[in-house]
Amino acid sequence: MAESAFEPSLEVLRAGGVLAWPTDTTWGLVARADRPEALARIYRLKGRPADKPLQLLVADLETALALLDPGWDPAPFVRLAKAFWPGALTLVAPAGPAAPAACVREGRVGLRQPADAELRRLLAAVGGYAAATSLNPSGRPPVRSYREALRYADRVDRVHPGEAGGELASTVVDVERGEVLREGAVPAEAISKVLEAP
Repeated sequence: MAESAFEPSLEVLRAGGVLAWPTDTTWGLVARADRPEALARIYRLKGRPADKPLQLLVADLETALALLDPGWDPAPFVRLAKAFWPGALTLVAPAGPAAPAACVREGRVGLRQPADAELRRLLAAVGGYAAATSLNPSGRPPVRSYREALRYADRVDRVHPGEAGGELASTVVDVERGEVLREGAVPAEAISKVLEAP
């Protein structure tokens, strides 16, 4: 990706703005998790219930582990992350004190390391993580093309040029309970095999 495309998007995020970004799954909304107004804008754009948390995209596994409850054994989390990260798997686990409160519900946080290397670079440049969700309003089909994403240009601070990488959203797993909450790009059967392996 040319620097001319990356740098303006980085500046938007650093300034507390909202980005539309072509992730490795579908188009998403990305904002810093420590900027309440940016998060509020995401909820308004989505028409998302206030009690439905945003996930956190993380630059690496080390960042993810630092956001978890230090008293919880992260072994199954690490096994799944090493098997499917970076990629389309969101892992829900007990949140630690470092996890942004806006992204924690009932003591848990959802984390994903995206396969998009430029997105990971963006995350690393703003502290290792950011809040995210899909670009489409709640109840509407996912946004899959740059042309579709441009329809939201007047509601976000920047639509990053590019194309999303997948047809399916991420699979979501409650790691503590060993339960697939939503089957997406990673098959539930593949999750079970990793969790059940000796």
